[in-house]
Amino acid sequence: MRTLLTPGQKTVTRLWPTACSARTIDLAPLIRLFDIPVKGPQREFLALGTVLSDPAALRAEFVTAMDELEQGYGLQGGVPSYSVLDELRQAEATWPQGEIKMTVQVWRQGFELPQYASPSDLLGWCFLHATKPSHEDSGSVALLDPRAGSEGTAMPGLPWGREVTFRPALGLLAVGPGWLTSTVRPVEDGQAVVVVVASRTA
Repeated sequence: MRTLLTPGQKTVTRLWPTACSARTIDLAPLIRLFDIPVKGPQREFLALGTVLSDPAALRAEFVTAMDELEQGYGLQGGVPSYSVLDELRQAEATWPQGEIKMTVQVWRQGFELPQYASPSDLLGWCFLHATKPSHEDSGSVALLDPRAGSEGTAMPGLPWGREVTFRPALGLLAVGPGWLTSTVRPVEDGQAVVVVVASRTA
């Protein structure tokens, strides 16, 4: 039996989604006035209180974003479970809060991170400051599917065979599952990016 689809009707169903999310938050009540020199170490760590007037409020923003992602798509961001432990964790009615760890980092010219894996269940980034680069991908964070053959998959959807890119923008807060590999695109000369990097393990 054949079923005819009407024009515009969805013809492809994403059966194995991998979820990421991004939103813009109001930084005004969260950050202090600070001056970040363009010259300095390629990667510098700052104390939270140096740039954040209310670290707990930013942590709450990460909690909200991560909880929504987890509750909507599961602990692994939509990836099927392969063990009894995973199935039990995803069957919990109330998701464990887990501790969110945050670091403030300054990325300057020449800084980059090749693809790396994280043991955390969820990762997040919030851009507090970024000088405008001449190349739009300079200093951006990209998430990629580390599974062999993913780049050859014809299934539409992200990040199947594609990358999800978060470009530095004031107040952009993005989260994604930790099993995806992350990378930071090279920061160009004259650019400085201040970002809070967060991680949570349930």
